[in-house]
Amino acid sequence: MLAELRAAGYGFRAMAGLYAGNGLTADTSARDVYMAGSVLWHLERLEPGTRVVLAVHNAHIQTVPISFDGHLTGLPMGQHLRRVLSDEYFALALTSITGHTADMRPDENARFGFAIDDTALEAPEPGSVEAAFADAGLGLSAADLRRARQEAVAPGPDRIRIQSAYLHTPVLDAFDGVPTTPTSTVADDVAG
Repeated sequence: MLAELRAAGYGFRAMAGLYAGNGLTADTSARDVYMAGSVLWHLERLEPGTRVVLAVHNAHIQTVPISFDGHLTGLPMGQHLRRVLSDEYFALALTSITGHTADMRPDENARFGFAIDDTALEAPEPGSVEAAFADAGLGLSAADLRRARQEAVAPGPDRIRIQSAYLHTPVLDAFDGVPTTPTSTVADDVAG
Protein backbone atom coordinates (compact mmCIF):
# COMPACT_ATOMS: atom_id res chain seq x y z
CA MET A 1 0.00 0.00 0.00
CA LEU A 2 2.90 2.37 0.67
CA ALA A 3 4.10 1.99 -2.94
CA GLU A 4 0.63 2.90 -4.21
CA LEU A 5 0.51 6.00 -2.02
CA ARG A 6 3.96 7.10 -3.18
CA ALA A 7 2.99 6.58 -6.83
CA ALA A 8 -0.26 8.54 -6.32
CA GLY A 9 1.55 11.36 -4.55
CA TYR A 10 4.18 11.58 -7.28
CA GLY A 11 1.45 11.56 -9.91
CA PHE A 12 -0.40 14.43 -8.24
CA ARG A 13 2.82 16.47 -8.01
CA ALA A 14 3.64 15.74 -11.67
CA MET A 15 0.17 16.86 -12.78
CA ALA A 16 0.48 20.02 -10.67
CA GLY A 17 3.81 20.73 -12.37
CA LEU A 18 2.26 20.14 -15.79
CA TYR A 19 -0.61 22.55 -15.03
CA ALA A 20 1.80 25.12 -13.55
CA GLY A 21 4.09 24.89 -16.59
CA ASN A 22 7.16 23.94 -14.55
CA GLY A 23 6.98 20.13 -14.65
CA LEU A 24 9.72 17.88 -15.92
CA THR A 25 9.55 16.51 -19.48
CA ALA A 26 7.25 13.45 -19.54
CA ASP A 27 7.04 13.53 -15.72
CA THR A 28 3.42 12.37 -15.77
CA SER A 29 4.72 9.04 -17.15
CA ALA A 30 5.35 7.74 -13.64
CA ARG A 31 1.62 7.15 -13.13
CA ASP A 32 1.33 5.37 -16.47
CA VAL A 33 4.34 3.14 -15.75
CA TYR A 34 2.70 2.21 -12.44
CA MET A 35 -0.66 1.48 -14.11
CA ALA A 36 0.98 -0.66 -16.81
CA GLY A 37 2.97 -2.54 -14.16
CA SER A 38 -0.21 -3.19 -12.21
CA VAL A 39 -1.98 -4.61 -15.27
CA LEU A 40 1.02 -6.83 -16.08
CA TRP A 41 1.24 -7.98 -12.44
CA HIS A 42 -2.39 -9.17 -12.61
CA LEU A 43 -1.92 -10.82 -16.00
CA GLU A 44 1.05 -12.79 -14.66
CA ARG A 45 -1.15 -14.19 -11.89
CA LEU A 46 -4.26 -14.99 -13.94
CA GLU A 47 -4.91 -18.13 -15.96
CA PRO A 48 -3.22 -18.17 -19.39
CA GLY A 49 -5.50 -16.70 -22.03
CA THR A 50 -7.37 -14.50 -19.54
CA ARG A 51 -8.49 -11.20 -21.00
CA VAL A 52 -8.69 -8.01 -18.97
CA VAL A 53 -10.91 -5.03 -19.78
CA LEU A 54 -9.60 -1.83 -18.26
CA ALA A 55 -11.60 1.42 -18.42
CA VAL A 56 -9.07 4.25 -18.58
CA HIS A 57 -8.96 7.73 -20.13
CA ASN A 58 -8.02 7.81 -23.84
CA ALA A 59 -4.76 9.62 -23.08
CA HIS A 60 -3.63 6.69 -20.89
CA ILE A 61 -4.53 3.87 -23.29
CA GLN A 62 -2.96 5.29 -26.42
CA THR A 63 0.16 3.59 -27.72
CA VAL A 64 2.22 6.64 -28.75
CA PRO A 65 3.75 9.41 -26.61
CA ILE A 66 1.56 12.29 -25.42
CA SER A 67 2.54 15.82 -26.39
CA PHE A 68 0.82 19.15 -25.82
CA ASP A 69 1.89 22.21 -27.77
CA GLY A 70 4.94 20.30 -29.01
CA HIS A 71 6.13 19.37 -25.51
CA LEU A 72 6.42 15.71 -24.52
CA THR A 73 4.25 15.33 -21.42
CA GLY A 74 3.98 11.59 -21.03
CA LEU A 75 4.67 8.06 -22.16
CA PRO A 76 1.24 6.48 -21.69
CA MET A 77 0.30 3.16 -20.12
CA GLY A 78 -0.80 1.93 -23.54
CA GLN A 79 2.66 2.45 -24.98
CA HIS A 80 4.17 0.34 -22.20
CA LEU A 81 1.54 -2.38 -22.57
CA ARG A 82 1.92 -2.49 -26.37
CA ARG A 83 5.70 -2.89 -25.97
CA VAL A 84 5.22 -5.88 -23.63
CA LEU A 85 2.01 -7.43 -24.98
CA SER A 86 2.40 -6.56 -28.68
CA ASP A 87 -0.86 -7.08 -30.59
CA GLU A 88 -2.46 -8.72 -27.54
CA TYR A 89 -3.00 -5.17 -26.27
CA PHE A 90 -6.01 -3.48 -27.88
CA ALA A 91 -6.43 0.27 -27.29
CA LEU A 92 -10.11 1.13 -27.66
CA ALA A 93 -10.70 4.89 -27.45
CA LEU A 94 -14.13 6.38 -26.88
CA THR A 95 -15.44 9.70 -28.14
CA SER A 96 -18.58 11.60 -29.10
CA ILE A 97 -19.55 14.16 -31.70
CA THR A 98 -21.68 16.52 -29.60
CA GLY A 99 -22.98 16.90 -26.08
CA HIS A 100 -21.16 17.56 -22.83
CA THR A 101 -18.03 16.29 -21.12
CA ALA A 102 -16.62 16.29 -17.60
CA ASP A 103 -13.75 18.79 -17.89
CA MET A 104 -11.05 18.99 -15.24
CA ARG A 105 -9.60 22.34 -14.16
CA PRO A 106 -7.02 23.05 -11.48
CA ASP A 107 -8.62 24.16 -8.19
CA GLU A 108 -6.49 24.13 -5.05
CA ASN A 109 -9.63 24.21 -2.89
CA ALA A 110 -11.11 21.06 -4.46
CA ARG A 111 -10.69 17.65 -2.84
CA PHE A 112 -8.02 16.36 -5.27
CA GLY A 113 -6.67 19.69 -6.50
CA PHE A 114 -9.01 19.94 -9.49
CA ALA A 115 -12.69 20.59 -10.06
CA ILE A 116 -14.91 18.88 -12.60
CA ASP A 117 -17.12 21.05 -14.78
CA ASP A 118 -19.98 19.98 -17.04
CA THR A 119 -18.71 21.50 -20.31
CA ALA A 120 -20.53 21.73 -23.64
CA LEU A 121 -18.58 20.29 -26.56
CA GLU A 122 -17.93 22.54 -29.53
CA ALA A 123 -18.32 21.28 -33.10
CA PRO A 124 -15.59 18.79 -34.02
CA GLU A 125 -12.36 20.34 -35.29
CA PRO A 126 -11.31 19.59 -38.87
CA GLY A 127 -8.74 16.77 -38.88
CA SER A 128 -10.19 15.14 -35.78
CA VAL A 129 -11.58 11.63 -35.55
CA GLU A 130 -14.81 13.24 -34.32
CA ALA A 131 -15.05 15.28 -37.55
CA ALA A 132 -14.50 12.10 -39.57
CA PHE A 133 -17.39 10.42 -37.73
CA ALA A 134 -19.60 13.52 -38.13
CA ASP A 135 -18.82 13.71 -41.86
CA ALA A 136 -19.69 10.02 -42.28
CA GLY A 137 -23.10 10.66 -40.66
CA LEU A 138 -23.27 7.16 -39.16
CA GLY A 139 -24.51 8.07 -35.67
CA LEU A 140 -23.59 5.44 -33.09
CA SER A 141 -20.70 3.62 -34.76
CA ALA A 142 -17.15 2.32 -34.43
CA ALA A 143 -13.99 2.42 -36.51
CA ASP A 144 -11.55 -0.49 -36.73
CA LEU A 145 -8.27 1.40 -36.80
CA ARG A 146 -6.13 -1.74 -37.18
CA ARG A 147 -7.80 -2.32 -40.51
CA ALA A 148 -7.63 1.38 -41.37
CA ARG A 149 -3.86 1.35 -40.71
CA GLN A 150 -3.42 -1.46 -43.21
CA GLU A 151 -5.59 0.18 -45.87
CA ALA A 152 -4.64 3.83 -45.29
CA VAL A 153 -3.61 5.89 -48.27
CA ALA A 154 -3.46 9.04 -46.12
CA PRO A 155 -2.28 9.55 -42.52
CA GLY A 156 -5.81 9.70 -41.08
CA PRO A 157 -7.10 11.95 -38.28
CA ASP A 158 -4.41 13.84 -36.38
CA ARG A 159 -6.34 14.54 -33.17
CA ILE A 160 -8.91 13.18 -30.73
CA ARG A 161 -10.86 14.87 -27.96
CA ILE A 162 -9.71 14.57 -24.41
CA GLN A 163 -12.44 16.18 -22.38
CA SER A 164 -13.25 19.42 -24.28
CA ALA A 165 -9.77 19.96 -25.75
CA TYR A 166 -7.95 18.05 -28.47
CA LEU A 167 -4.91 15.85 -28.16
CA HIS A 168 -2.88 16.09 -31.37
CA THR A 169 -1.75 12.54 -32.02
CA PRO A 170 -1.65 10.19 -35.01
CA VAL A 171 -5.01 8.55 -34.25
CA LEU A 172 -4.44 5.51 -36.52
CA ASP A 173 -1.20 4.70 -34.68
CA ALA A 174 -2.38 5.66 -31.19
CA PHE A 175 -5.49 3.46 -31.02
CA ASP A 176 -6.80 0.17 -32.42
CA GLY A 177 -10.46 1.09 -32.45
CA VAL A 178 -12.76 4.02 -31.71
CA PRO A 179 -16.48 3.79 -31.01
CA THR A 180 -18.41 7.05 -31.02
CA THR A 181 -21.76 8.16 -29.78
CA PRO A 182 -23.57 11.07 -31.39
CA THR A 183 -24.10 12.80 -28.02
CA SER A 184 -22.42 12.44 -24.64
CA THR A 185 -23.71 13.57 -21.26
CA VAL A 186 -22.20 14.09 -17.82
CA ALA A 187 -23.54 12.24 -14.78
CA ASP A 188 -25.33 14.50 -12.30
CA ASP A 189 -23.31 13.28 -9.33
CA VAL A 190 -19.79 13.98 -10.68
CA ALA A 191 -17.84 15.82 -8.00
CA GLY A 192 -14.20 16.99 -7.92
